Amino acid sequence: MRAVESSPDPVSRFASRLLQTPALRPLAALQKEEQAANVLRINGPQLLPVFSSLGLDVSRGWREPAALVARAIRAEADRMMGAEVADLLSSRLMLSFFPGLTGGRQAPARAKDELRALITRAAAHPVARNSLAGSLAAALSDIIDKYIPQAWERKKSVYVEITRVQKLTISPAELSDLTRFVVLVRPAAYLYVTPGETVDKDVGYSPLQEAYVQKILASIASQAPSIPGALINMGLRSTLGFPGSPGVEAVSRLGAIMAMRGRALSPAVVVDRGADTPDKSWFNVQRRNARWHGLDGQMLDELYTIAAENGW
Repeated sequence: MRAVESSPDPVSRFASRLLQTPALRPLAALQKEEQAANVLRINGPQLLPVFSSLGLDVSRGWREPAALVARAIRAEADRMMGAEVADLLSSRLMLSFFPGLTGGRQAPARAKDELRALITRAAAHPVARNSLAGSLAAALSDIIDKYIPQAWERKKSVYVEITRVQKLTISPAELSDLTRFVVLVRPAAYLYVTPGETVDKDVGYSPLQEAYVQKILASIASQAPSIPGALINMGLRSTLGFPGSPGVEAVSRLGAIMAMRGRALSPAVVVDRGADTPDKSWFNVQRRNARWHGLDGQMLDELYTIAAENGW
């Protein structure tokens, strides 16, 4: 006689199925969570029969059962995110830039564990979690790896800013790795931002002030002691508005753009005939609003051109 397998409660099963619907399946875990939360918020009253079928008390309306489902969605998103981060740190983030930026020293074995812990702390904070959604989507995608080699061949804005202004002597592959690292550290800058009663959708992407970033640097760096503070600082400084904060490192500015792009990534999007491709359209909008979002307009211009030339 076959043993009866234990199964999660109906609410957890519903949350899991919702996050695996065709529209959400291609997205990163925190993007799935955000979209599912929008479904609950917009369609809550219409979902009362669903909530009732899950055994939830709907006698006082839809908000309480929706909140219970939202908690189950978050728990499932956390589980999925943990798997994403594990895969990311084992196969996509090599820390290959360490020797070039630390006088030949290899990354300590515990560096990735410390970075994982920093990401976990960010996921537990409402504002930092909002920022982490875009950062993880960007880091998990090929968006960084596509554009940096192209920018290197062109030897224009991105190349000049990184090699001649920031004076980094690393390969395109190492720069991609460094940019991915910067993108992943970036959400930690929001760990000390006090959330409101509700988390505004833009709060994890709003530019921060340099004095604030310098104030929190020691605390954040102490949470990853095997990673040089200068590297942590590059990630934190990717939250500074440009050009309002002079001297922001080129890699930090590039990381800010990639994190913002990750926020809007939708791998399954279908482009209508005659319409702009997703990257080209996004970079075009952002370069017109660069100052509003604190992004580097010249970098955006170059990335837009690369996207247009490659049909991205």
